[in-house]
Amino acid sequence: MKFKHIIFLIVAFFVFIFSTFASWYEGGQLRDISWEWKYSAVFSTWLNGPVEDASDILVIDHFVYAAKFEPLFPLLMATSFLFIIFQLSDWLLRNRKTTHIIFLSLMAVGLLLMSAMLLNSPTIGLTLFSGFFGLSGLLTLLLILYRNNQKWLRRTAEVQNKG
Repeated sequence: MKFKHIIFLIVAFFVFIFSTFASWYEGGQLRDISWEWKYSAVFSTWLNGPVEDASDILVIDHFVYAAKFEPLFPLLMATSFLFIIFQLSDWLLRNRKTTHIIFLSLMAVGLLLMSAMLLNSPTIGLTLFSGFFGLSGLLTLLLILYRNNQKWLRRTAEVQNKG
């Protein structure tokens, strides 16, 4: 891995950590808004049943609330996380092209599915996330096509040079 890629990875890691804490802080507002518990304390409700007290709210629900109503830091968190995943996959799977393409394809499908799940959200934050995941999925597909096209162009050039 080149030095500049390591620097990018370190910066992305620090952005991820900072935005995670900022999102967690912003999402902490959920504890004070009891009427929102029914709609934003999704994971707490799934795991523990209906939320009746602020102490019943799980930390992950802070991120759900922040994504819905204060989406800047959650989007920054998601962006830096995806950047880290793509950089690490590029580094770890650089000698396994087929495995890397399969991984990127699964990432693209996952991102597009998340986009579809959030598409009709009533909040602006989750609508932004839907667009972000959809765009990320499409860009991942374009990256796969670009890399495959590069390989095809190299082969074509080699064949032409031989002939």
